[in-house]
Amino acid sequence: LSRIKAGKMLDVSLVVSTSGVRIPTGGCSRLEKDSCESLPAYADLNGGNASDDATEQTQLLLQLLGRTGAANIVVEAIPSNPRSGEPAISFLKTSIQSKLNVVSANKGPVAHSILEPVENGKFERKEAYFTLKKLAMENKVMYLHESAVMDGVPIFSFWNYTMPRAQLLSIRGCLNSTTTMILTRMEGQMDGEDQGAYTGESFDDALSAAKKMGIVEENESLDVDGYDAAIKLRSILVFVSSHSSSSSSQSCKITIPPIDEIPRDSIRNVTHEDIHRAYSDGRKKFRLVASASISELEPLNNEEHASKTWNARVKLEMLTPDDPLYILSGTSSLVEFSTDVLGPISIVSKDPTLVDTSYGLFSDIIRIASESR
Repeated sequence: LSRIKAGKMLDVSLVVSTSGVRIPTGGCSRLEKDSCESLPAYADLNGGNASDDATEQTQLLLQLLGRTGAANIVVEAIPSNPRSGEPAISFLKTSIQSKLNVVSANKGPVAHSILEPVENGKFERKEAYFTLKKLAMENKVMYLHESAVMDGVPIFSFWNYTMPRAQLLSIRGCLNSTTTMILTRMEGQMDGEDQGAYTGESFDDALSAAKKMGIVEENESLDVDGYDAAIKLRSILVFVSSHSSSSSSQSCKITIPPIDEIPRDSIRNVTHEDIHRAYSDGRKKFRLVASASISELEPLNNEEHASKTWNARVKLEMLTPDDPLYILSGTSSLVEFSTDVLGPISIVSKDPTLVDTSYGLFSDIIRIASESR
């Protein structure tokens, strides 16, 4: 934020967090004085466990910001329920409907589907991302999410701006840095000739160390049992599929499996013996790998065009030294794209910090500010 203000590009109207509402000097200048003074505390705005009252208050505040013109960009980086994407999806939807641009570090709104009303009082499950993008277009605002998957590494911008008309055929990567860190600590120092000098930790000790580093989800199962990797994989598939279908000269339905239908492996049962055995067999290493490949299905009945489906999974793989993912250690991550015109193309994030995530948000803000001039 200091870089933005120093550049005279933007003003920060207010900051909402679990600590309450903070109004920077000069902020909220377009809000009625009474509105600023009566802004509620948000101590119970705790991500997926947020109270109904805090959620409703936040949505009312977003509507107020849009109605008064006190802000035109909302930056969302709150914890949300990983199995539903709420309350982030609702906050983004309210912001967009209030004609506010939104920048999000949340993967939930990109990965999850939601129930949307259709005719005759019925509901149909649709991708939240498609709904949000459609709303953004209708309200002439932008919804950007560069920090949603790889800590600000521009994988979405890369695909959006440098791969026009390319068709993604497969994707493969280590998308959960927590499991990579745990496996790295379990491996210890294995490069010496003396295997007896092995210094690796047990799974429990490595998990405990990762928790102290603050990189484990509140529910550790989301990381170690592959759910987080599946969400991130699906986020990329939803995004790329939306661009592939819109840029294709022929309409083609692309099916993306629901998150709960993506097979997932766990790293819980990896032992010292497994790691020793793999390394002794050609210096192999274990990594939790998220991958997907696309398959084309034959047209059914009166369908004019073939449909496609993504075959996705999160698998504990034993990697050889020539595998691009083999180099990963610590909290590093990597994603590899194979397309019909280029590939494989690898994008690596080396031991990211909060600065990386913040820069992803910053780059989205700058893009909105630049394109809104």
